[in-house]
Amino acid sequence: MKRRNALTTAAALAASAAFPGAWAQTGPYPNRPIKMIVPFAAGISPDVVARVIGDKLAQALGQPVVIDNKPGAGGMIGADAAAASPADGYNLFFTVKSVMAIAPHVYTTAKYNPLRDFKAVTQILIVPHVITATPGAPYNNLKELAEYAKRNPGKVDFASLGVGSQPHVAMEAWASRMGIKLNHVPYKSNPSPDVMSGVVSLSLEASTTAIPLIKGSKVKALAISGAERIASLPDVPTLTEYSATLDPNGVIGNSWHGIFVPAGTPDDIIARLNTEIVKIVRMPDVQARLRSLGLTPTGTSSAVLTTAMAADYAYWGQLVRELGVKVE
Repeated sequence: MKRRNALTTAAALAASAAFPGAWAQTGPYPNRPIKMIVPFAAGISPDVVARVIGDKLAQALGQPVVIDNKPGAGGMIGADAAAASPADGYNLFFTVKSVMAIAPHVYTTAKYNPLRDFKAVTQILIVPHVITATPGAPYNNLKELAEYAKRNPGKVDFASLGVGSQPHVAMEAWASRMGIKLNHVPYKSNPSPDVMSGVVSLSLEASTTAIPLIKGSKVKALAISGAERIASLPDVPTLTEYSATLDPNGVIGNSWHGIFVPAGTPDDIIARLNTEIVKIVRMPDVQARLRSLGLTPTGTSSAVLTTAMAADYAYWGQLVRELGVKVE
């Protein structure tokens, strides 16, 4: 019996040597680095926030949190990769409303279904967007933009983070409601440099990255989404100040950032992640940092984000069909 036990132990040790990490997998979670996929390029608003949360989460869990940027196709490339990742708690998806509620309706080739392929961990924040214009643009607010676009049909273009991104579909929706035509220029990376230089006239920029550019006079702010002006940009009017039908309660212009995991991830791991991340969102320094960027920290339960995503998925599906935005 002793000899059999010794042989069994030796075999187990040999297996763990042959497959590094096999032993560690049975230990308490987490016991190795965690990957956080961000479906946008470095420097874009979600990436900025993901790194703030990732650094704090690494401290809380005692393991590195590695940011993995996978931009392109309105966030769909990153979403496909995240959905296909092992559901073991070591693969997180830091994403935004457009990737979970808009892009799947725009891209007929989308491989992922947000309602089927992911479980929510927590919503991090609500983010308004600002319509920004190149400094030399001959308009300073929405009224002047609408008048100029009507006098110069087809001559005003706007940049976005790709077909099916929230900036793309939101600008199309607003242009339709204002009775103007804007030309869409999709980008895979941050379009702000081209807006600053005048290569492109307009962009819809998250407050996170728009505020520094506006305060530095590198772009002009025409309007901001949401029901109220924000403290960081008190002189910038909301879209609803131009027309109450444009963006009631920020339903089109506001976004959210949230963290998801592949659908098979164990509930106890999701609960652990939720607890730690909500603590991080409520930290005074994190709150101050996010609010300085015009963001509203939330830190919700997983159930709240699940409900919000399902509602947004239904709303934007209808809006995308109305606008006829589609990529085959």
